Amino acid sequence: MKTFQLVLMVCAFALSFSSCVGPVYPVGGVGVGVGTGYYTALPPAYRGPYYHQNNRYYYGGRYEPGRFPYNGHYYNGRYFHGGHYLYGGRHYGHMHP
Repeated sequence: MKTFQLVLMVCAFALSFSSCVGPVYPVGGVGVGVGTGYYTALPPAYRGPYYHQNNRYYYGGRYEPGRFPYNGHYYNGRYFHGGHYLYGGRHYGHMHP
């Protein structure tokens, strides 16, 4: 019974930090089966393209170079992610700096 209580306490402790951390997604390059998501801090082991905007590192989307109007401004490049476009961020094609 003590092992079960210990496991329960560890899980409760871990869940107490869940509001401090962004969503967790698989580490690795973008590819088939990886999906889309974002990191709030880019893992050191991440090696793939991403789009950085507003302290989020988006992956799994599609970067489109060019000049695009949005809300009265023109942006160089945009990123299609989660069904909508992101403007004003920066695209990194291979790995983080």
